[in-house]
Amino acid sequence: MLARLGAHIFPGRCLVCGAAGHVKLGVCGSCRGQIRHVPGPVCDICGKPIGSPGTCIECVRKRPPFDKVLSAGVFEGLLKDIIHQFKYHNATWFKKPLAGLVFDALAHTDVCPDMITFVPMHWTRMISRGYNQAALIARELSGYMGIYMRYDVIHKKRRTLSQVGLKRSDRMGNLRDVFLSAGVDGKTVLVVDDVITTTRTAREVARSLKKAGASYVLFVSVGRMIR
Repeated sequence: MLARLGAHIFPGRCLVCGAAGHVKLGVCGSCRGQIRHVPGPVCDICGKPIGSPGTCIECVRKRPPFDKVLSAGVFEGLLKDIIHQFKYHNATWFKKPLAGLVFDALAHTDVCPDMITFVPMHWTRMISRGYNQAALIARELSGYMGIYMRYDVIHKKRRTLSQVGLKRSDRMGNLRDVFLSAGVDGKTVLVVDDVITTTRTAREVARSLKKAGASYVLFVSVGRMIR
């Protein structure tokens, strides 16, 4: 804890372990090496690992509302620990290295977003937690990329249960028609979230953005659960 606090005060040190030297966007090489990339090849659309380059069968059969999903790493080990500390234990200084990991992942795509936004929380959950972890990452990413961040694009109309642990049928109904978007007509939108588990949130968010006129939706996350 003291190492992380010291690193937060002195940004020349790794914000994860506190080590000095070879720090890039808040993360040292040693910590970066413990984060596993999503194993390729991955689907060109939904981003899940598949046997050969191209588009997975599911996306061919039924094209999802998003245009591309991209994740910085596998949700396991060190990355999982960092996200849990950031999300549930007020370790908000991790926003910088997490945004840096997403920034690095985006270097491999040629999409040029018009704006950056994030998956919103219902206002009741925002009050209880005190911050939206996806919004904090998006704000840092906006600074790294020099792209305007929008807070007023996506709204969550009702409070929902956590997607974690729900059955597939329950996950689908839990988020159906819960998001409302505006101000994106003809725009390429980059949406930030912390973790992708099933892409259900990404689908519902993208559906609301496309309904509002977005021309392209790139959904990015720090971590992705691989089964």
